[in-house]
Amino acid sequence: MLTDLDGTLLDHGGILVAEARAALDALRRSGVPVIPLTSKTEVELRRFLSENELGGIGSFGNGAGVIDPRGDEVVMAARPAEVLFERLAHLSTLSGVPLTPISHLSPEELTKITGLSEARLPAMLARRWGLPFLAPAEAGPELVRAAGRMSGIRLTRGGIFWHLSGDHGKEDALHLLFRRKAISRPIAGLGDAPNDAGFLALCDVSFLIPGEQGEVNAELSAAVPAGRRVTSPGGRGWAEAVHYLLGELT
Repeated sequence: MLTDLDGTLLDHGGILVAEARAALDALRRSGVPVIPLTSKTEVELRRFLSENELGGIGSFGNGAGVIDPRGDEVVMAARPAEVLFERLAHLSTLSGVPLTPISHLSPEELTKITGLSEARLPAMLARRWGLPFLAPAEAGPELVRAAGRMSGIRLTRGGIFWHLSGDHGKEDALHLLFRRKAISRPIAGLGDAPNDAGFLALCDVSFLIPGEQGEVNAELSAAVPAGRRVTSPGGRGWAEAVHYLLGELT
């Protein structure tokens, strides 16, 4: 099973609710591996896998690379953070929109926005391959138009932040995991945001997790029309999808 983390398996603040934890346990008993494809950093991903005893396979940085027991591998299209900072400045100039990378936010601001404790912030800020940032609420169309005039980068929308990266997505991590023989079909996928659309469209079955208001993101829904919708947001919706799948397997 492939899954996004923030807003999908994890609720605001990186919380794993009781229903999601129970569903993880059920998957473990059934021998179904859980493989995160996340925008989180390598540091955050490794910590999550270790804390939840999920094994050592996953993808970080919106498809920038993968880890498995044989080691890390970064996709060719990935761009280091220092390059992305320059590209973000160019994107701001082209679009005429003020953009704020997460490294320019204070610990207090980051804690308020993400719900993470200050102890978790250093791992979040250990960015090597992706650049999350904030933009004004109505800036989406201008950003998309400006990004379309730039080569070698990709602009995606996550649950809280916009993300600037090399020209790759979570679907590239999926292909890389296949090449490394770290995963095999059939595959179920779960996600909640537009940056999940690429990998969900390649899954044999996919589930779309609604936001806190109970609505599935419209852009995600349009990109993955065959995706199955669950009724609850976050981890509770994730658990709902897992129990549905386990029911089909029995």
